[in-house]
Amino acid sequence: MKVRLMDASLGLDDIFENLQKAYDLSPEEQSKITLAGAKVLQKRLAEYIRQHHYRQRKLGKEPHLAETIIVDNHNPDGELDGSSAVGWPAAPAREGGLGYIARFLSDGTKYIKGDDFLDRVRNSCDDEITRAENDEYQTILQEKGYEGS
Repeated sequence: MKVRLMDASLGLDDIFENLQKAYDLSPEEQSKITLAGAKVLQKRLAEYIRQHHYRQRKLGKEPHLAETIIVDNHNPDGELDGSSAVGWPAAPAREGGLGYIARFLSDGTKYIKGDDFLDRVRNSCDDEITRAENDEYQTILQEKGYEGS
């Protein structure tokens, strides 16, 4: 009976080592995972904006709101900590920052009825974001030599 317990403990050690490999992710690896989800959100936001807030007009030098969505795998302080962000450049409008327009469209103004598209899009593609992040996670696990599920 003691032999079986020892054999079982050896198997548990292997399982523990595999789990430790699976969960010990560097900030670079975490960033790859969150970036995969962020790219999905960027794509869905651009699609929604083109479909619901796109007017045929001459834009001149200024790009459309849907074309200015950016994805960054650094936090707002510029550090690589495993997080990713989706949004518009934090710059004045004259430098291409159109985030204020997105806020007007989503939250509304005195003259514009907001449609809360930021939360709506984020919630509607949550499953797709999770799948993209899981696919990237599985790729990282395979690179580390661990077969996850």
